[in-house]
Amino acid sequence: MNNTDVLIALEAIRQLKARYLRFVDTKQWDGFQALFCDDATMDISDDVPDLILTGSQVIRDAVSHSLAECLSVHQGFMPELDILSPTEARGLWAMQDKLQWTRDCGNGIRDLDGWGHYHETYRKVGDEWRIQTLKLTRLRLDAVRW
Repeated sequence: MNNTDVLIALEAIRQLKARYLRFVDTKQWDGFQALFCDDATMDISDDVPDLILTGSQVIRDAVSHSLAECLSVHQGFMPELDILSPTEARGLWAMQDKLQWTRDCGNGIRDLDGWGHYHETYRKVGDEWRIQTLKLTRLRLDAVRW
């Protein structure tokens, strides 16, 4: 890849992550699901032990269900991105999230403030970059229970 192609890929991945953050907070689930490869995995075992979701539909269903009664703000910043080939890349994003459930949904948590990192891989499908794997790791998690 020449330098121009690398810069175009880097910007496309930044836009992909920006849409991810916006779609999850605005609950645009069709758009959210379209950001993932069909066989994507999401590892959120730092939040829920042993929970690794496989498949874009499964990811959408789990995230939309867990955030149905939740006001959320997710931020991703300071990306470290590597373009590995014309169709593969990886990234690390510092993150912060703030979640507030509007009623007790059985998870026992009313408010959550978290900091950590998104560890991701990406694959280019046709002309679009998509998330292939996402692992959320936590540095700190503050929760207020009902």
